[in-house]
Amino acid sequence: MIVGKVFDTSGLPVSNAVVSIQVTDPQDSSIHLAVAYSATDGSFQDNFLISLSSPGGNYTAYLVADKPGYDTARVTLSFSYSSPDFSLQPSVSSLSLRQGDVGRLTLTVLSIRGFNAPVNLTAVNQPSGVSLQFNPGSVTPSGNAQVTVTVSETAPTGNYTISLLAVSGTTVRTVSFQLVITPGPIQVVYAALSAIVVIAILLIGTLLMRRRRSRKRAAIEELLRTSEADKGYVATARVIARLEELRATGQVDESTYQKLKREYEKRLEKSK
Repeated sequence: MIVGKVFDTSGLPVSNAVVSIQVTDPQDSSIHLAVAYSATDGSFQDNFLISLSSPGGNYTAYLVADKPGYDTARVTLSFSYSSPDFSLQPSVSSLSLRQGDVGRLTLTVLSIRGFNAPVNLTAVNQPSGVSLQFNPGSVTPSGNAQVTVTVSETAPTGNYTISLLAVSGTTVRTVSFQLVITPGPIQVVYAALSAIVVIAILLIGTLLMRRRRSRKRAAIEELLRTSEADKGYVATARVIARLEELRATGQVDESTYQKLKREYEKRLEKSK
């Protein structure tokens, strides 16, 4: 809403003045044109809407007041706008399960600045033998989804970072929690054997150090293969989330990250 008053150099209100109004977005594109007329007390008002898809940033309103017998008056106003968004909040930061167990957590999708579009939920980076189910699979913020984590009896033990992925249009958000898988009742019998395996792993640690230089290239090649295998909407969203993780862990250089991100965001937009 734009509210103002037209008055002369003496401070007296000017009625029936023509007020031309133009509003431009951060790219300097016009998003609103209107004409208002001042009332007897010189006041005027104009309403306009900024859509949810409008870019965030600084907006500018240009006002020009005219009336015969008076000089033209011009005023420029600036204001900022932040696009609607959403965030994710899991009920726990860590979940410990034995092989063969089932666990649950709650994922809350919070609306930011009035975001009210459906958000699709999925998971990435879970180890073999671990599955996650969302109920419901799509949430309109603000809302909750129950996440059921099932660990098979053959799932490898260890600590894992599980990423929960939320997609709405071209907006992708992720949040992670730690999954700790401990041996099931049967596996405890083989604790001594596990200790021997750990010792063996320590002995070959030096050899594994030599392979670190090739990990960046392997990570990118895996990402490219995944993106080419399935170019669908959800698959592309998962690729983008994986790309963000590679960047965060230093497995992809900045120029490659920016190039791939632009390519996958265009593909995501086309596949909607």
